[in-house]
Amino acid sequence: MKQLTIYLVVILFGLGAVACTEKSEQRTQEAQEEVEETIQSAQKEVEVEKQEFLNNVEEQLAKMEDEMDELKQKIDGESEEKKSELQKQWESLNDKKDKLENDLEELRAKADENWYDLKESIDDQLDSVKDSFNNLKEDLGIDS
Repeated sequence: MKQLTIYLVVILFGLGAVACTEKSEQRTQEAQEEVEETIQSAQKEVEVEKQEFLNNVEEQLAKMEDEMDELKQKIDGESEEKKSELQKQWESLNDKKDKLENDLEELRAKADENWYDLKESIDDQLDSVKDSFNNLKEDLGIDS
């Protein structure tokens, strides 16, 4: 009888452990699914943020490019002495803009989780292009 009681206790204990293990596995599975959903949500947010950033920079560049043609024509109408200096500024501006466009292409190609590496550099380049653009406009006597 004593042995039977011990066997029953061992069996019940074993069944209890199995039940706990199944609940634990279920909780672990639920937690893993929740983590995966959170990761996917975060990845979508990063993708949206990256696309919004790219669109914003491209929009600003497009506006500047429209005006750059006008600036070039205005430069061509200046006196030779002034034209030379303004031409150098325009070429510098154009070089900065081209580098920024190349870096934007690189950013588009980067994996979403790595895009932050280039974002700050592109922000700085955009500021530099804007400054050069506004300085050239000012030197040409055009209000910003």
